[in-house]
Amino acid sequence: MREASADWLIGANGIYRGKPGEIWTLLGEYRFTVNQILREPDGSLTVAAANGLWRVPEDRSAMWVQLHDETLTEAMAIAHSPVGTIAGSPYGVAVSAEEDQGIPRWRSLTEHLRVNARFTNVILTDPKDDSRWIVGTEGGIIVGKSNGANWAETSLNDTPVRSIIYGRGRFLAATDLKGVVQSDDGLNWEPLGDVISAVYAIAEAGDSLLVGSEDGMLVMENDGAFHRTGPRTLTRCLGVDANDPRVWCAGTDPGGLWMTRDAGVSWRNTGVVSRVRDIVFPEGGKA
Repeated sequence: MREASADWLIGANGIYRGKPGEIWTLLGEYRFTVNQILREPDGSLTVAAANGLWRVPEDRSAMWVQLHDETLTEAMAIAHSPVGTIAGSPYGVAVSAEEDQGIPRWRSLTEHLRVNARFTNVILTDPKDDSRWIVGTEGGIIVGKSNGANWAETSLNDTPVRSIIYGRGRFLAATDLKGVVQSDDGLNWEPLGDVISAVYAIAEAGDSLLVGSEDGMLVMENDGAFHRTGPRTLTRCLGVDANDPRVWCAGTDPGGLWMTRDAGVSWRNTGVVSRVRDIVFPEGGKA
């Protein structure tokens, strides 16, 4: 395993590398607003930022490489797909093709949809069919089939959606107005548990479901009841160690990165700056 793959990576105003309880190092002098980080097989990173899409080489000290153009000026979300990296922005879901000079040129696939349904916050490829994309937008959830050749709006079409995961054999989504919702097929959605304050993030932790809300972090147990844990501040993103479901991280705004190693019994601040937007565990974990 590459040394770089053992990094914890935090997306904030820039990317911070380190370990909880130790010193965090900013990667270069790049203080872009980082919305999402993807690890690549070659050890590099693909980064969705407020000013476009970037590649961070395996040598973390090297200059970042621009992957965006005048079409993709802001990247809110990214995902791997059979047609390469797909990117979501306020203007829709886009794919790229390289010109002769090796420069990527981006093309939107959702220009025909209403404005709020184009504004993309999160992209999840269907674990059963990676050419099928479940996309959370400011206007609900849309589904792209055949690598974005065909698009459909869903029954969830009247609330912003901030996070989507696949867990417990179904899709789960975090919404501003309807709390946590669930779907078997990504097209038909229904509530899961009580409607709580605006929800920004969801993560699985063993038999528990973690929810990041505008009023802090909540845990849903098997009976559907929620209980509060962690700092009572807006929780924008969550992470769970794939090797130990008792290890949770919460990215808060303000408040930085918080961590528990005992399933929420006790929490500590890890020293990362405020406004955390993404958490990437060392390779072998999940965020």
